[in-house]
Amino acid sequence: MRTLYRTPKVSRERAVQIAANHNCVSKEVAATYTDSELKEVLRQLKLKANF
Repeated sequence: MRTLYRTPKVSRERAVQIAANHNCVSKEVAATYTDSELKEVLRQLKLKANF
């Protein structure tokens, strides 16, 4: 029997924190990112957006 693993879903606030750390920018700059830019960062880290 195969175990199904769920991909973790991330809120927008958490995605901004992750993007700030991933791109080495401040949280204020990361907060101005569009949804598609945040989703691209999450895609690289194999996470899903929940916004």
